[in-house]
Amino acid sequence: MPVLQDRDREAVRRRFDTELKHDVSIRMYTRSNTALYIPGRECQSCGTTQELLEEISALSKHVDLQIFDFYGDTEGARALGIDRIPAVLIGPEGRDNVRYFGLPSGFEFSLLLDTIIAAADKRSALQLETRRKLKALKEDVHIKVFVTPRCQYCPAVGRLAHLMALESPRVTADVVEVQEFQDLARVYNVMSVPKTVINDRVQFVGAVTEEVMMERILQAVGAAEADEEQAEQVSDQATIVR
Repeated sequence: MPVLQDRDREAVRRRFDTELKHDVSIRMYTRSNTALYIPGRECQSCGTTQELLEEISALSKHVDLQIFDFYGDTEGARALGIDRIPAVLIGPEGRDNVRYFGLPSGFEFSLLLDTIIAAADKRSALQLETRRKLKALKEDVHIKVFVTPRCQYCPAVGRLAHLMALESPRVTADVVEVQEFQDLARVYNVMSVPKTVINDRVQFVGAVTEEVMMERILQAVGAAEADEEQAEQVSDQATIVR
């Protein structure tokens, strides 16, 4: 049974026809379909995620989908920083710093589409000042945005992180469906989403503007003084994880 309903499939097709003008690569790391059950290698959403991506890629000649067996090439996956599945890497050929972990369902489906289109766009959607600051980065930045499918504020933050990673090879942006990875929820004490963690140093909860995200990035690399009251903030634009 298809993952996308007919009306959704046609909506995606129309959007791709209108907005997707250049090629984009999608690489998915998953668990191979095998009858052999091995404890510790479960991945409940891998099958659905792969089916969803296959349906999406069939809607445009510009989308190139490649599927990789995580356990068949663990060393190669870990070299890319992939330590859990399903993992989806989106970007121009050769780029691996824009990632989504988990099944992009609910509100996160729009984030998936936005990132695919942004990755194929030759023009950046970021402000000129943001692009200038990203270009001037001297250290690598790792942004983790924790989301859930029912959080209406999450796509905006995930989209912003992905745009910054598309702009700068120094930035890696992971959007993580946190309900699928409870170990990360515990490690990062994720009680509300979207929760953003930058270089494991700066963290905040809720939706933020592009300017604030850039400021937090600079704080994380020591290029700006951190405001103690704002280092970990809680915004009204957040959803409690249940």
